Amino acid sequence: MRAVPNTMRRSVDAPATDDARCRNLMLQALGPSLVARLTPFLECVQLQRKEVLFRAHEPLRVVYFPDCAVVSLVARLASGQMLEVGLVGRDGLAGTAIFPGITTMSCDGIVQIPGRARRMSADVLRNELLGNEQLYSTVGRFAQTLLARSMQMSVCNMFHTVEQRCMRWLLTVSDLIVQNDIPLTHELLATMLGVHRPTVSLVIGSLHRAGLVDEARGQITIRNRARLAEACCECYRLMRDEQYRLLGY
Repeated sequence: MRAVPNTMRRSVDAPATDDARCRNLMLQALGPSLVARLTPFLECVQLQRKEVLFRAHEPLRVVYFPDCAVVSLVARLASGQMLEVGLVGRDGLAGTAIFPGITTMSCDGIVQIPGRARRMSADVLRNELLGNEQLYSTVGRFAQTLLARSMQMSVCNMFHTVEQRCMRWLLTVSDLIVQNDIPLTHELLATMLGVHRPTVSLVIGSLHRAGLVDEARGQITIRNRARLAEACCECYRLMRDEQYRLLGY
């Protein structure tokens, strides 16, 4: 997987125009005047699957406000094993290491669901953050949301079954892309859940037989969202409710 170079460049297959409607909820929550101030620094880009946006312990050069892409925050071991410890989509910001004294992320940022995002220099956002209380508060509360989400995911990984964790992941990603059709392979889901691919295949097969999901090559579709949420562990609801408490959306 390739990391984004340090120079600010347009990603491959970026849209021809930068004025596509913004779907990022954090930017929407900032209000028109603050968004207008940030707009000259925002570049509309198309993120590609498996694109590495930043790496752990390397200086954070750029940040991303996803519109319809989903970015996994991934912890990696020296052995090469990795586990997803967070997700960022249209709910927020990929790259929160912009507070005073913090310039590096503790994890990798890898695109799992391709799509559009707004890219911005981390230094520019850092300077804007220090001069605007509303922006500082909003980004800070989202960083707290990510921490709460990561803590809940740790509890879920320890105490809940792979089937429950899989359901939680599908529901969360569906929320982030606002659709039930999720472009996803068994291999990718296995990597994010920290299990073997055959285990995921068995779980998806079980959910399919229960009428909860359908699957086609490279795609999983939530068939009955209400029943899937009911069968899922409480972690999905707790993470969703905590986000609403902290961010209001």
